[in-house]
Amino acid sequence: MTSLFSPVKGLSFEMVSALTAPDYFDDLNLPEYINVVLEEPDDAELRPYFYYASKTKNEAAYRQSVAKDLCDPDIRAAVNRFILGIIVSRRYQMLSEKTESVQKWKWRLDTIVQYYDSIELFCSDLQQMPPKSEALLTLRDELNKIITSADVVNLRKQAGDINDEFEKMKFRLTIGKDNAVLDFDYSDDDYCNEIRSEFLRSEESADSHSFTESPFGDMNVSPLENFILEQFMKRNRPLFRNLETFCGINRNIITTEVSDIVREFRFYLLNLDYMARMKVKNFPITFTKFSEDREVNLDDCYDIVLAEKNSSENKEIVFNDIMKSGTETAIIVTGPNQGGKTTLARSFGQAAYFTAMGLPVAANSAKMPFFDRIYTLFASMTGNTVEGRLEHELDLIKSTLDSVSKESLVIFNELFTSASTVDALSMMRDLMSRLIAKGAILFVVTHTFELAYDSDNYVSLVATVVEDGSFRRTFRLIRKPADGVAYANSIVDKYKLDYEHIKVRLSNKR
Repeated sequence: MTSLFSPVKGLSFEMVSALTAPDYFDDLNLPEYINVVLEEPDDAELRPYFYYASKTKNEAAYRQSVAKDLCDPDIRAAVNRFILGIIVSRRYQMLSEKTESVQKWKWRLDTIVQYYDSIELFCSDLQQMPPKSEALLTLRDELNKIITSADVVNLRKQAGDINDEFEKMKFRLTIGKDNAVLDFDYSDDDYCNEIRSEFLRSEESADSHSFTESPFGDMNVSPLENFILEQFMKRNRPLFRNLETFCGINRNIITTEVSDIVREFRFYLLNLDYMARMKVKNFPITFTKFSEDREVNLDDCYDIVLAEKNSSENKEIVFNDIMKSGTETAIIVTGPNQGGKTTLARSFGQAAYFTAMGLPVAANSAKMPFFDRIYTLFASMTGNTVEGRLEHELDLIKSTLDSVSKESLVIFNELFTSASTVDALSMMRDLMSRLIAKGAILFVVTHTFELAYDSDNYVSLVATVVEDGSFRRTFRLIRKPADGVAYANSIVDKYKLDYEHIKVRLSNKR
């Protein structure tokens, strides 16, 4: 059966369950995003789906078309009905496996009826309001082929006939103070009600009670219900034997493929629901348009994890733009510490990830190439010594260089901070030239602003500060030549290295 994730093959839940989080997940704060989306315990099984990003642009576009279909309210409602119907049928099957009474066979019968009715309704819904995505159209045709097959038509006919016979069964239970009377032979016309309306006596009303709904509690079969079933069996032995034989043969009709499709639908809907809530909070959400010439244009992008956190704390979120032409090879981000540089790096990485998943991204508009792999190299805190941290970073770099391709995105965030400025600059230049030679697109957050002048094909983004002497961060990053002034001024301010403070300290030494 088709998958909502891949146009070329089905995707089994068993295969997905074996996946682990990609290396870049922690750097981009994606585990925090997943925890918010999968807030219900029953949704925890969907976590591995977040690790299955598209391998090609066609696959990403395939998924995106599914997500766009699910943004249509009518199709979404049809999918929700389908999901609920399959969940109910699975619950019936589970109940049948938990009991040894005759009720187990009726649960299995209900499983068959509910399962195929849900599929038929879903096919009918998608026939009346055809989706646009290849995945949903193919799924509709595959499911329709199942329910119109001769074997399934015959199976549903048998199940329906047996179910109709059970629907005809009726009884009246009259419960008194000391006993209960079970009556199978009674008229649908309850003349007692007319009599009671004329002769209202408290002692009569205490003797019996007419139930308009079942008095038997939850889905589990009580001893009284078992007793009633036994009486029915004595009166309808051929029907019960037929039920047991039929359901014994047709034990497991819910296929793993349909269960997998339900999980995939749930994955899409949970993510789209979350993004819809962000949109209600006035955070822009949009689908990415794929660029053919390696152009990047993210308008009003933001870190969706930080936005969720700051929104709950009534803090402001600053939107930023990331632009790169098709010929530009790297984006160099400089400026003072705590100025929003790392947040922008995460915003870009998240946008690339959500695009590969076929999901909307956190931006007002988005255009970028498809990235088959995302690499993040953030400043390492591993190792107790300078040499230990540097060695760890170099190991990560070697692994990246061995596998990076022309469709890869590499994000550096303040690498080589444990080395001297001269050494850090030299190593960064060498590393960038190697990666650019392999065709990767680079996003570099660095305190060595001199990198921005190394090539006309580099974009320079600078984190700005308020120009009033306070050097307060605006968290806005703009495209302008790197000068290191804001960074230097923030260091001067932090360590009180301005003229007046130095003058005072020198005076105190005299």
